[in-house]
Amino acid sequence: MLGFPSALRHGSAAIRSGSGMARYLSTSAPAFNAPVKVPVALIAKLRKTHPVPMAQAREALEKSNLDVDAAVAYLSSATSASAQKKAAKVADRVTSEGTVAVSLLGGRRVAMVQLACETDFVARNDVFLKAARGIAETAAFLDVPTDDPASPVPQPAQDAIQVFPNDALLSAPLISVPADGTTAAAPSDEAQTVQQVLLASLQQTSENLKLVRAASFAAPFPSTPTTRMVPGAYTHGGDDTTGKVGGIVVLSVEGAGDKPIAAMIAAPEGAQLDTDLQALARNLARQVVGFPTKALVAGEGVEDEEALLSQTAMLLGSDQKVADVVAKWGEERGVKVSIVDMRRWAVGDAIEA
Repeated sequence: MLGFPSALRHGSAAIRSGSGMARYLSTSAPAFNAPVKVPVALIAKLRKTHPVPMAQAREALEKSNLDVDAAVAYLSSATSASAQKKAAKVADRVTSEGTVAVSLLGGRRVAMVQLACETDFVARNDVFLKAARGIAETAAFLDVPTDDPASPVPQPAQDAIQVFPNDALLSAPLISVPADGTTAAAPSDEAQTVQQVLLASLQQTSENLKLVRAASFAAPFPSTPTTRMVPGAYTHGGDDTTGKVGGIVVLSVEGAGDKPIAAMIAAPEGAQLDTDLQALARNLARQVVGFPTKALVAGEGVEDEEALLSQTAMLLGSDQKVADVVAKWGEERGVKVSIVDMRRWAVGDAIEA
């Protein structure tokens, strides 16, 4: 029998009388704990920083006695365990859709990542796209892990754009980059890793999400006075930073005369030159995306229309070859511009294992 007071259980006359019943109800503790009433404003506050269904947010706050920080910890623990189980269930599903995301930081660093999902519906979902952008920003902000800390200035025909190992990127803390792309916030001790972000996104999309590949470039720091490296990025089929096709390029710029490029950039008209160089890099990335570009120059397995330098510069507004347009562009500004490296990725590319 439930633990009701003995007087009530045995039918006491005092309890059965009106005065006795009133006295009992006013002085005795309730038989069950009343549920915690969760204010709607508190639910909204929790969901703003930790987007989960309303019922789940209410449960977390009830369990945490209306403590938002404790509720977040409760959700993180519960969500992680649930997401791990769900990820295991969907791991074998085909991920033929997705997006290519790019991030350009301060005109000095660039990254491109491909994130895959199962359906085009999720590929256009804000949760999925936000995760892709965040991963691209993280890859752009971080240096590619290497055993050789020395990073000489790349020369033409060398790989300036480096593969960012998936394992290293997945275990890295997600870096938050402001909208202006200038200074990223340092990750806190409680920052989510890229893998955790993907699990959280999987929890909301219910699809298998997979980081397919990542690559990045970082200009040498400090830069040399004679050479300036300028990256550019472009995507098509989405917004400014995500799309079905993405491209990145890296330019090497030197002064054409006796004046080094560092001095030219530091001169009063240097700011405009720097802006023009970044615009050129973006337009060249657009050219890379607009054509089936495979390499800088034609060669074995690469036709002229697949080689950037020998393509007609249609997306730069010219009917001349890209190499000629870039050379003329530099002559007009007293600089020598070389295209050091490029990458073009598309959702659906055949990728070697």
